Amino acid sequence: MKHIVILVAALLLHLTGFAQKNDIEIFEKKDGNKNIVVARNTGKVSYLVTLSINSKGMNVTPGAEVEAVVPAGFMKEMATLVPRPGESWSYGYDVSFTEYAGEPLKTNPSTPGQPEAPNTPSVTPAAPSAPQAALSSAPIIVYTQAGCGRCSSVKSQMKAKGITYEEVDVNSGSPEVANMWKQLRDGGFTGDSVTMPVVKVNGKLHYNIKDLTGFVNGLVNEKG
Repeated sequence: MKHIVILVAALLLHLTGFAQKNDIEIFEKKDGNKNIVVARNTGKVSYLVTLSINSKGMNVTPGAEVEAVVPAGFMKEMATLVPRPGESWSYGYDVSFTEYAGEPLKTNPSTPGQPEAPNTPSVTPAAPSAPQAALSSAPIIVYTQAGCGRCSSVKSQMKAKGITYEEVDVNSGSPEVANMWKQLRDGGFTGDSVTMPVVKVNGKLHYNIKDLTGFVNGLVNEKG
């Protein structure tokens, strides 16, 4: 197993070194037993990045062939590989990319110019728009994003502790999303992106939460 890991690491270094010359860097980060492949765009235009994964003894999400648009100056989690228990494993991948001239993405897994913390997707605001429907009156609203491990963790902890909440996907087009950004701006937030999840508790927004477990425990204490 040891020599397989060394061979894979050598391949990754080669891929990264090649990509750096072409504005796209490919690297990995660890989250427990997960190996997360990330594309970073250091150029000045958006790129359509294609990742082809060849693996053995691993579960690959979302799949062996992945395509994603990575805006200039941003990073994107492309795929997650998890070894299957009791099986030997190995993997490698090929990367290709081309300039993308379509609509820019409105979500990104990190802020420009900052290192990305493990599994901390964030979201950038869409164009301002006035809410078209009545807003939720739920005491707790959890704003989430697809592929966000932190969002899944918060939801699991809340369910385990019997905390009732309403979930809103920030890419759903719900008026709750526009209202969330308006409330953030009205509260003095000036950033271009915010680390997910964002949680509204009794009308107050909590964002860029560092200690998710401590935050959920605080909700339990407040509820009690």
